[in-house]
Amino acid sequence: MVMEYVNGRSLADILRADGTLHPQRAADIASDVAAALGFAHRNGVVHRDVKPANILVSSTGAVKVADFGIARAMNAATEQDLTQAGAVMGTATYFSPEQAQGGNPDPRSDLYSLGIVMYEMVAGQVPFQGENPVAIAYQQVHDAPPPLSEVAPTVPPAYDAIVGKLLAKAPAARYPSADDLRSDLRRFREGLPVAAVAGAGAAALTTMAPAVPPPPPVAPTQMVASQATRVQPTEVRPPAAARTTSVPYAQGESPHRNGWYVLGGVLAALLIGIGGVILYNALKDDSSSADTVAVVNVVGMPVDQAKQQLSAQGLQVQDDPQETGTTPPNVVFAQNPAASAKVDKGSAVKLSYVKAKAQVDLPNVVGQNLQQAQATLQQLGLAVQTVEQEATQPAGTVLAQDPAPGKVDASSSVKLTVSKGVGQVPVPNVNGLDVVSATSQLTGAGLVVKQTQEASERVQTGSVIRTDPGAGQTVAKGTTVTLVVSSGPPQVGVPMVVDQTESAARDALQAAGFLVAKTDVDVPYNSTQAGTVVAQNPPAGTPAPKGSTVSITVGRALPPPTTTSTSTTSTTSTTVAATTTTKKP
Repeated sequence: MVMEYVNGRSLADILRADGTLHPQRAADIASDVAAALGFAHRNGVVHRDVKPANILVSSTGAVKVADFGIARAMNAATEQDLTQAGAVMGTATYFSPEQAQGGNPDPRSDLYSLGIVMYEMVAGQVPFQGENPVAIAYQQVHDAPPPLSEVAPTVPPAYDAIVGKLLAKAPAARYPSADDLRSDLRRFREGLPVAAVAGAGAAALTTMAPAVPPPPPVAPTQMVASQATRVQPTEVRPPAAARTTSVPYAQGESPHRNGWYVLGGVLAALLIGIGGVILYNALKDDSSSADTVAVVNVVGMPVDQAKQQLSAQGLQVQDDPQETGTTPPNVVFAQNPAASAKVDKGSAVKLSYVKAKAQVDLPNVVGQNLQQAQATLQQLGLAVQTVEQEATQPAGTVLAQDPAPGKVDASSSVKLTVSKGVGQVPVPNVNGLDVVSATSQLTGAGLVVKQTQEASERVQTGSVIRTDPGAGQTVAKGTTVTLVVSSGPPQVGVPMVVDQTESAARDALQAAGFLVAKTDVDVPYNSTQAGTVVAQNPPAGTPAPKGSTVSITVGRALPPPTTTSTSTTSTTSTTVAATTTTKKP
């Protein structure tokens, strides 16, 4: 399974670190979750495990809904190897009453779970807690949650009402869709009246779903902070009638059987009389049916279609448009008289529906300058909210918009994400560091690095002499910083000192920046090379670093030869010859 990498934290991690969230921030997160669920629901998928651990918040604030591992296609006939009959799939702390009873969840089940998450985000705790999943599931079905006004008194009543509507036990009392919830959350964030306040949200909290058996007694345990998704078997009790033991009467045990026959005859006569009265009234009603009609059921129909249905019955229509509500616009949610009521032709039927708001075409302003985008949206009567974030685009450029381009309600709000440019950072001082360490510090500050070399007598080879821009200067992230790296001392040509006196050679080499090493060599007595340089290393003209050593070889005259007599010389020669002769083999 390949999934998107989200650089951020789960909502569960955020709640563990921060405890609670501000209601406005909680509403922002819930709105994004509702948008994701709405997309899934429109494509026929129910998530079934909405909880903080499956809600991811990126480092830029984007909200992602993850882990559709136990999601179910709404048109699937069975769980298709995912679950088994009589089993509950999900996390007990967050799943809906219908999930707790092993029923088939629908999109409103996901909305109930989101209501638990919204409760936890501002209260710092979930509404239902117990020693084991069965105990929690029992509460989900039977118990009303502690009101947010008591657990978190600072939470706005409108937020409390939205959560109350989401946590209604009966699915029909919740928001019809995730899009309806998102619309109410948007009204809350904009400070407008929410539809949940006008609905039966609070009353729906106490509506009891069909009973499930109480949890079995368990040994006291400590409740864990979060629960893993699990399959929880459900216990199905037989109806009460099936549990009642019936004992048949034996023949001969009723001494008044004849009396029962008499009573049966009397009852039969009464039933025949009642049937006659009913038949008489029905015939009487038929005689006047030409002037009365049974009102057709138009609840759930578009207003125009409902009016056509009623007009076809000869009835008048009285419009009762509402400014806000939880049903789709221009769809009848109530009628008076009710369906099947007998009324005279020409009577008026009042139709209640949410009046559709005027809409405008929201253009795409991504890439525009903020001032230009604001002017465009304000001309359409739309409010503008902005949030800044660092980006490589020039400051003031619109990076994203919410909602996306398309039809939106007039006077609604558009959220623009705007670039504030790249951040400014000071250039770190890396002088004297080796190239690897210096490069690491500069790239860690968000800067780009390039290198150049320069000779230096003070800085050792491979170390940084300086940077350009210099250390401490403030620059934009992404700026290129040049590292000037020492290539060692400068190279100079070795002077020619051969045939110079030792003193002159030393002066010339030291003036060029070299050290001198001397070596003597014997030369004949009275030789012109005595006291002069006869050789040098490196040779003249060779490039060498300043401070390196040049070796010179200086001639040293041998002592003058000594004078001897001829006889002595002859004797000596004879002796040498004799010696030589003696050494021959």
